[in-house]
Amino acid sequence: MLELYLINDPYVFLGVRGDRGRNPLSLVGVPFDSTNSFRSGSRFAPMHIRLASHSLETYSFRSGLSLEENPPVDEGDVAVVHGSAEATLRNVSVVAEEIFRGRRVGFIGGDHIITYGVVEGLVKALGKTPCVLVLDAHLDFRPDYLGFKYSHACVTRRVSELVGARNIMVLGFRAVDAGELREARGAGLNMINSYELQKMTLRETLNKVRDFLSTCSHAYVSLDADVIDPAYAPGVATPEPEGLQPTVVIDLITDVIDKKTTGFDLVEVNPLVDPGNVTSFLAAKILIEISARFLGVLKTQK
Repeated sequence: MLELYLINDPYVFLGVRGDRGRNPLSLVGVPFDSTNSFRSGSRFAPMHIRLASHSLETYSFRSGLSLEENPPVDEGDVAVVHGSAEATLRNVSVVAEEIFRGRRVGFIGGDHIITYGVVEGLVKALGKTPCVLVLDAHLDFRPDYLGFKYSHACVTRRVSELVGARNIMVLGFRAVDAGELREARGAGLNMINSYELQKMTLRETLNKVRDFLSTCSHAYVSLDADVIDPAYAPGVATPEPEGLQPTVVIDLITDVIDKKTTGFDLVEVNPLVDPGNVTSFLAAKILIEISARFLGVLKTQK
């Protein structure tokens, strides 16, 4: 089935496709940006992030592990249907469901709506409801955007229809419509905005996140690159000032990943507006740290 929905990219993460028998983590690109509401171009992110990874070292000081001899498995790209979010999300869901049966998976977007297809496939594979941790500059809880319910501006709302709003936590948001915020609060969405988060210590934030994740047997992490301040990540689809520092984001994500974390995505990098490719390099670095953390966690299970 996978061969019908996956296409080999000319570049692979870290320059090595990886061995399924040695690393239980797979990476999948989703080069789709047709729902973007401002600056299109994130369809090129999977290729640019892979290319940037070729020049980065693979040792993680956080995990004390190197990916040099044991990289994640690059499965290629989902066959997307440009102009059709519905068709693309169906393909993403099929790929996610099949690979999640037995493997952990990281998805590289693409615009943020791909998370809906991933979580749909994950729920089907698990037969259970996961907790979803989202790091994003935007709340994305609109019922629709300009009449379209599969816009990237609605992804948290769509995911809540799969897992329930109380099983979602959004961190670092600072761009929201007042009505959207009221609806999110009324639905029971767990939220810590960027202003609150930056007044908290990392330990305080982690304690809140771990309390939230403790309510589910499985967890999924979605990272929108625009949660990071545009001073560090200018190449994103919809930049928003007063964001988080990269080190805080990486520390937070790698510290919450544990044996029940099933997968993650990294979305909204836009190479077409990325001076010096700095955001693609940052995204590649984040993927290295997350991959090393997964490798460390999964090694301890054996």
